[in-house]
Amino acid sequence: MIRFDLGTMRHAARTALRLAMGGLLAAGLAVTAQAQDRTAISGTTVSLAPLKGFVPSSKFAGLEHAEAKASVLVVEMPPEAHAQLQALFGNADTAKANFAKQNIVIDDAEDIETAGGKGRILTGQQNVAGTTFDKWIVLLKGAKTVMITVQAPEDSDLDGDDVVTMLKSVSLGAEPTLDQKLAALPFRIRAAEPFRVVDTFGGLGVLMTSGPLNVDPKGAQPMLIVSYQTGGQVPAGQLAAVGEKLLQTTRGFEKAEITKRETVAFAGSKDGVLLSGKTAEGSTGKRFAQYIGLGADGRFVRMIVSADEATYPSLEPAIKAIADSIAFAQ
Repeated sequence: MIRFDLGTMRHAARTALRLAMGGLLAAGLAVTAQAQDRTAISGTTVSLAPLKGFVPSSKFAGLEHAEAKASVLVVEMPPEAHAQLQALFGNADTAKANFAKQNIVIDDAEDIETAGGKGRILTGQQNVAGTTFDKWIVLLKGAKTVMITVQAPEDSDLDGDDVVTMLKSVSLGAEPTLDQKLAALPFRIRAAEPFRVVDTFGGLGVLMTSGPLNVDPKGAQPMLIVSYQTGGQVPAGQLAAVGEKLLQTTRGFEKAEITKRETVAFAGSKDGVLLSGKTAEGSTGKRFAQYIGLGADGRFVRMIVSADEATYPSLEPAIKAIADSIAFAQ
C-alpha cells in the first residue's frame, strides 16, 4: 500500500524509496527476453525495450502484464536525491537493513551498465499476503534521479537474466514538461487559485501548494496532495474506516481530531468519503480535509489538504473546485 506522508512528499527521495520498497502489487508471468522497439514511459525520462507481453500501464508510470500480473514501476525524483539514495544502494548491508523494514529480503547488490549510464541494482524477494514476489530495483541518474522496480511472483516464468537485459536497455531522455507529467497520471485534476501544481511524484500523485515556496520543509504553506492507489480491495461499506486508518498512519495526522464525517461525490463516485477536522501540526495547529473515492478494480484516489486555521476558510472554494475536478483516467 502506498501511504501519504507529508514529510515524505516534501522530500522526493524518501517518497520514491517508499514506492519502490512497498511496490505495486501487480505481479506476473514473463516470457523470454527479445529485442523490441523501445517504449517511452509516459511522463518520465525513461525509455526501454520491454519483455514481450508488457505494455504501458494506465494505472502508474511503467509497464504491466495485466493477465499475468507483472509490473515495471518507474519513479523519478530531483537529481539531488541521487546522493541520498546512492548511499543506501551502494552499501549492501544498509540496503538489506532498510528494505527489511518493508519485508523485502535483499539477496544481492551490484553495478549495472545501461544505455542510460551506470546504475546500481538490488535483487531480492518480498512476501505479501502469502505470495512471494521476486524484485529487481535499479537506481540511475540522468536529468532526474530514476528508480525502476520490476516484480513478479516467484513461481512465474520470469527469468532474472531477461529482466537484467531489459534494464540494461534503459535510456534516459529530457525531463517531460509538467503538462506531460500531469497527462500521464492515472487520474485527471485541475488546479484552482491560489493553489498551483509543484510537481507530480512517482507517476501516481501530484503536489500543490499556495505561497512562494516550492520546497517547504517547515510546512508553513498550505499543502494539497492527491495520490492514486491500486492493489488491494476495500470492502463494501468500509471506505470511511479505511480513510480513518490511512489518516492515522500519515505523518502529522496521527493524532488528528476528526470533527466531521460526510458522504460526498468524489472521483466519479457518489459514495466518496470526506473527513475533516484539526491537527496539532505547526505552532498553532491546522485544519485539514481528506477525500477518498473508489474506482473500478479496487482503485482509489485520495486527496488531503491542510492549512493554518486563519487561512483555511479562504481556501475552501479552491479546495472544493480541485476535489470536483478529480476523475479516474479512462
